[in-house]
Amino acid sequence: MSSVIIQTRSSARSYNLKASVSIGWGGCIPPLAIESYLGLSEKVDSREFALAVEAFQESCFGAGPHVDGKLGRGTWSALLKEFDFVDESLPFWTSNDRRVNITLEEGVETVNFDQAGGLDLHRFGHFSSRGGRKPHLIVVHWGGLDPHHCHRVFSSPDRKVSSHAGIGLNPEGNPTIYQYLDLSHKSWHAGWANSYSVGIDICQQPSLKWKDHYTKRGYSISEMANTTGRGDPKVLSLDPRVAKATREAVKSLCEVLDIPYEFPRGERGQDTSGDFYHGVVDKSYLTNNFTGVIGHHHITKKKWDCACWWDSLFN
Repeated sequence: MSSVIIQTRSSARSYNLKASVSIGWGGCIPPLAIESYLGLSEKVDSREFALAVEAFQESCFGAGPHVDGKLGRGTWSALLKEFDFVDESLPFWTSNDRRVNITLEEGVETVNFDQAGGLDLHRFGHFSSRGGRKPHLIVVHWGGLDPHHCHRVFSSPDRKVSSHAGIGLNPEGNPTIYQYLDLSHKSWHAGWANSYSVGIDICQQPSLKWKDHYTKRGYSISEMANTTGRGDPKVLSLDPRVAKATREAVKSLCEVLDIPYEFPRGERGQDTSGDFYHGVVDKSYLTNNFTGVIGHHHITKKKWDCACWWDSLFN
């Protein structure tokens, strides 16, 4: 065996150990893939594992420079495509290239970024790596007038912002969850919290100036008092269809990401029972102690989304 091959496999072993965390495939190899390539059941930094990756690469890509024993993003995507089957007729989230089927209440639709009619943000590059860190927060925002408008805002080269999903009514008036980005990416939605969270946008605006806009488009809205002390004293209510889709999005994300369906409560937002808290929660607590669902208003005084709708959404 040539020294070049030995060095290449040594490099692959080191690479696979790092990639199992940074790309996130560690412990997630599809069982069907392991049945076909038994070495994939070995330690990720073992020679046997690298040889199994080589065998798959040669079968998938043919002989050439792609056969290096390194389970990188391209090989991982190809592995999932061949061995990780989901029912695309059912709703799903995409996390780390893996499609995970979910159950939603009747009437709520989903459109993934790579499906027909999908809204894809990947090609605009307004995201970065989470470095293998598992998110423990779901951050709820509002953005755009509707999911398509929100996507156009995020795709603008002058706005370095993004979120993982936009939730609202589709052109036919049906409540729809549009996934913009793979959940494994770090979207740019909440400053310091980006590394720890998945961000989603409710695509309806609360300001009274948009009342005619939504009324003409058949939204079920009314003026309501905002008693949270955050933002305008009077706002538009959230269309019940959008509220339903938002709850379903949050619940299903909690299930897929293994995040508790919990919210900041109590006098400082650090209790697990009592009234919802609408103030800013201590950064250290959110970073190190809390796992659950927050709004942008829990992160900074400068934002009040979505305080005025929080109680009606999640009570």
